[in-house]
Amino acid sequence: MIAELEVLAPGEALFDMDGTLITHDIAESCLRRVDRMDHRNAMTEGHASVFDHYMSIPDYIGQCKYAALALGGLRVAQVEQMVDDAFASGDNEPVAAVVELAHWMSQRHRVWLLTGSPEILGEIVARRLGLRRWFGIKVPLDGDVLRTETYGVVTADVGKVEAAWVMTGRVPVFAIGDSKHDLPLLRHARVARTCGKSAGVEFPAYP
Repeated sequence: MIAELEVLAPGEALFDMDGTLITHDIAESCLRRVDRMDHRNAMTEGHASVFDHYMSIPDYIGQCKYAALALGGLRVAQVEQMVDDAFASGDNEPVAAVVELAHWMSQRHRVWLLTGSPEILGEIVARRLGLRRWFGIKVPLDGDVLRTETYGVVTADVGKVEAAWVMTGRVPVFAIGDSKHDLPLLRHARVARTCGKSAGVEFPAYP
């Protein structure tokens, strides 16, 4: 499907999630559902709208961390239900061409979903798409309840490059994303593609 990949030895292929493997942003869809549930925790208490507060944060990395912290206090099953509802309602959908590429590449390479969203969301979406590896902003659990804290690499912007080293210990053979926040990772990979709003700006568009 991508000729340049045929000559590369097997390696790591890193796929952004939001706007790349799926339409729109699953964390934002879940924050809207957090508001509908009227769920608050120590981080979000006093925020009339969790989603509106998230949108008011001026920096992207701050938004990503807040989206993870806002899930604190929810059970894993509740988060799974929010993701199911987001897909059932059409707020998010698989991007068929990119999912097909991921499965094609998995025949020869190790495919990862690498996201700036909370890793719990990446895991749920990856399983939906039939992918076996995922990495995102980590939120620890108390039993089956998410804590209101994060740890490890913030997998956003340049943090995706750091995450790639933590995950694999080597330069990825391939990366694909949809926004300027994916550019550090795309520049780090041997072969890269863009889709969505950044298609063809710096790297060739896909599909």
